[in-house]
Amino acid sequence: MPTTPSRALDRLRQPEYTGENRCIPCTVVNVLIALVLSLAVGFLAPPAGIAVFALSLLAIYFRGYLVPGTPTLTKRYFPDWLLAKFEKAPPGYGIEGDIEGDGLEADDSHGPDPLHERETRINPEETLVSAGVVEPCADVDDLCLEDDAHAAWQAAIDDRRDGNRNEQVAAFLDVAPDSVVVRASQRSDHVVVRVDGRVAARWESDAALLADVAGFDLLEHRVERWETLPLEQRSQLVSGLRAFLETCPTCSGTISIDAETVESCCRSYEVYAVTCEDCDARLLEVDA
Repeated sequence: MPTTPSRALDRLRQPEYTGENRCIPCTVVNVLIALVLSLAVGFLAPPAGIAVFALSLLAIYFRGYLVPGTPTLTKRYFPDWLLAKFEKAPPGYGIEGDIEGDGLEADDSHGPDPLHERETRINPEETLVSAGVVEPCADVDDLCLEDDAHAAWQAAIDDRRDGNRNEQVAAFLDVAPDSVVVRASQRSDHVVVRVDGRVAARWESDAALLADVAGFDLLEHRVERWETLPLEQRSQLVSGLRAFLETCPTCSGTISIDAETVESCCRSYEVYAVTCEDCDARLLEVDA
């Protein structure tokens, strides 16, 4: 069977270096290489130079690079501060957009707005200590769940483990259940929540989501003026509570905390990952 143009383009495509994964500095370097190459060819034969430049741009568009190895070399030799300026922030976990008030206005583009994030930021540790949910540990210099809070949270997790996630998330977001769709990513354990078709929230896994909907019930009865807090601050508090999990919400397995290297479009960076050792569910991920 002859190769069709669409099949040829499919072979040319490199999704790991294009689309949301495209590295802008790497693209700029490759376009400059293409320009120099086409000018050199064009000096001898102008039409050929134009053709070389057009084909080079086509290769960069579909593959993300013209010269093999450029993405790796860009990460290695470009200064980190420069790569950070061009990097597209990956979609964060938690609530996205304005679900309250005038409806959902989720922005699914390049991560949270820094000014908005500062305005809605709350200190989960201070709030949880003030509410008596966590307290100084008896035997180590750290914070631990208060015994009654631990028991109540675990009971809420057990009650919701086999429940309807759409209904649970609808209660969490305070929206109509029939407007919510909860779906796990096909490429990972990440859970994406859509309200009326638009992305409203993301969780690292179903285990993380279960911990949060159960934590919502716990904090609703313990945090002062809970009902007056914006939804984003409530989300920050329940996700902060996740750091105090002692066993996996879905399989009751042992939890481990490790430093991991995460690859983004332009660079690598370290995160602390809280993961279940038995079922590999990612429970929490924070920058190192």
